[in-house]
Amino acid sequence: MHCSSSQRKTAAARINIARAVAIVCAGACASGAFAQERAAEPAEGLQTVTVTAQKRPESMQNVPVAVSTVDARAIENQQIVGFSDLTRVAPALTINENPNNSNLSLRGIGTFAYSIGIESAVSVIVDDVPVIQQLQAFSNLSDIARVEVLRGPQGTLFGKNASAGVINIVTKESSEEREGHAQVTWTGDGERRVEAGLSGPLSETVGYRFNAYSGNRKGDIDNLLDGADLNGERSKGARVRLDFKPSSTFDGKVIADYGERRIEGPVTTFRVAPPDARYQNRVPVGPALAGITPGPDNRSVLIDDPGFADHKNLSLSAALNWKLPGHTLTSVTTWQDWQFDVLADFDITNLDLLGALTNGSQRGGVTAGGPYRSRMSTQELRLTSNGDGRLTYLGGLYYADSRTERTFVRGPVQSVANWAARSGNRTAAAFAQTEYRLAPGTRVSLGARLNRETIEVDFANRVPAVPLVFDGRSRDDAATGKVALQHDLRPGVMVYGSFATGYKGAGYDISTGFNAGRVRQPVAPETSRAWELGMKSRFLANRLQVNATAFHTDYTDFQAQSRRLDPVTNVYENVVNNVGELRTRGVEFEVQGKPINTLMLEASLAWVDAMIKSYPNTNCYPGQSAAQGCITTGGVAVQDLSGARLSNAPRTKLNLGATWNFMVGETGYSGIANLNGQYQSAVNFDLSNPLTVQKGYGIVNGSVALSNPAQNLKVTFYVNNLFDKSYASFIGDHYSVYGNVHVLTQTLSRNADRYLGVRVKYDF
Repeated sequence: MHCSSSQRKTAAARINIARAVAIVCAGACASGAFAQERAAEPAEGLQTVTVTAQKRPESMQNVPVAVSTVDARAIENQQIVGFSDLTRVAPALTINENPNNSNLSLRGIGTFAYSIGIESAVSVIVDDVPVIQQLQAFSNLSDIARVEVLRGPQGTLFGKNASAGVINIVTKESSEEREGHAQVTWTGDGERRVEAGLSGPLSETVGYRFNAYSGNRKGDIDNLLDGADLNGERSKGARVRLDFKPSSTFDGKVIADYGERRIEGPVTTFRVAPPDARYQNRVPVGPALAGITPGPDNRSVLIDDPGFADHKNLSLSAALNWKLPGHTLTSVTTWQDWQFDVLADFDITNLDLLGALTNGSQRGGVTAGGPYRSRMSTQELRLTSNGDGRLTYLGGLYYADSRTERTFVRGPVQSVANWAARSGNRTAAAFAQTEYRLAPGTRVSLGARLNRETIEVDFANRVPAVPLVFDGRSRDDAATGKVALQHDLRPGVMVYGSFATGYKGAGYDISTGFNAGRVRQPVAPETSRAWELGMKSRFLANRLQVNATAFHTDYTDFQAQSRRLDPVTNVYENVVNNVGELRTRGVEFEVQGKPINTLMLEASLAWVDAMIKSYPNTNCYPGQSAAQGCITTGGVAVQDLSGARLSNAPRTKLNLGATWNFMVGETGYSGIANLNGQYQSAVNFDLSNPLTVQKGYGIVNGSVALSNPAQNLKVTFYVNNLFDKSYASFIGDHYSVYGNVHVLTQTLSRNADRYLGVRVKYDF
């Protein structure tokens, strides 16, 4: 008898789950929190957290910016091993893990688009290197010092592709003394991962840090056709860093980072598949459902070509600092090369579609995919005032040049696409920000950025016998700014108010269906106006921290993707449009408490109302009736989405966590126990289609780590998704593909399953 991978995992989990629960509960009944790994007595009170939210090191509690941060200890305690795990610590951060097109949203605002010419609204920066395509960010988090999540428009200092926020990832520096570590991880869902690092001084003025990892994880989707486990992953990478300080007035760092990642798939599963569905009205889908029960818990497929997704990334960066009289001059130079190749089964079945569509002259199914390649170089020069006087300021110049190439082929028959394209983007900007102390405890800051952007496109449609070639070029200038006023009500309690304008540049919608019209009218720039009121405070002798933010942001010409029926191919294609007006508003609370030295309690809550103020005459969703709001105007079926909620924008998101440090009797062993949970309300994954809804859900994770300083050994036992709550990270509707029947597919992330793990770390 054949057992699916999900059945095997469930059986294994049932055998071990009682043990895992006992481990977590035992740790939770001890004591501890956020201490150094080997410290038996954690420090008193909450520690000062330093961030670079304003391009200079500052205490997080002193900057008038809504920012969440997680450090290396919290990353390890909460099992934040992948980029998508950051939703555990940042309020209002959501991640859409759509196959081959994952994206980020902050406060309900993100950019979901297949086009290589449309940039993200959330900027991801790793060691001063901004990623070009957001999919680059979805890799392992290895040897990380801290992650900063800046919410709301950050365009003044971070540029045009930070109109919704910034995720700033900082890796660890070289150590003053020689040290190293080796770490091995095993999990119940088939992951095996090895990581090692070495750091220390090369001389009195130069230090180094080297980190490498290699991982292999079995898939969690069972292919009933051959028994293969799909959506598994193989990855490896290495990072080399040199920190140098040859004199008291000059220092710098050079970082080289390389990574590879291969996913077997990723594939989706059937969530809803009516028996009368027929591919292209020709081939019944029923045989492809043999042994499969469509639904939210479906982790089985019958697929003849699951495909693959290959990532390769290389980045280099150099940051140099010269201390001048009263100032510091900083130069940041970066270069990156990201290669991505993908192949997907377009029909997600094992049906002989080609046999039916070609009367037997061809056999098999329909596939789609092709390679990407993105390269970008940037240069930033920044002059910053030194000290903490009454007037502080910084100013700079920024230049970036990026190129992305993509080839896409879908076929070989029905819904055929075959094109090659290149997107270019050159940005030049000047920016400045100053802060002035009006009175003791009262400060005002002003910032401005001038941006010039030039975009280019070359597109060749290879379907016709004589390829259709299109090319275009467009330039746009924009100015953004920010003003903030902050006041210390008392020591440890600061309130602030700010107003900022944001801008995300124009872009060519480079995707299937590209034509001369898209060249003449690129997607217009997106602009925003943001108001924010906040409080940052600490009480009870530094044992309680309460940060709160209220925000309201209006967007004009918001760039959103929707689906449009191509009258020639009779297939719905993805197109990017400008939504007329959009608004996001809400409140965020973040609380940390340390009632005793060995216990840390954390909570964050985000309530976000992200809605479309005006979006008339948009495309109806597939199969939408007049009773459901689809009307015909001028021979075109349209609907009015004014007042609708944005996609992937939960109204409520809640995170809770507790971390305890404890001693294990007189054995010399100490431990850290962590329990954390997250809840988010319902979301819709398609702006115009109410059928693609994921109901609200919550998950709980836990871990217990034991260590002995005398042995340099740390062992961590953990459980992900303790109560095995299944949820979809993306839902798609394939109405037009399956004979005008709503066939829904879903993406199920790894974290949508319960799994146990153990990690052994040796320090030397």
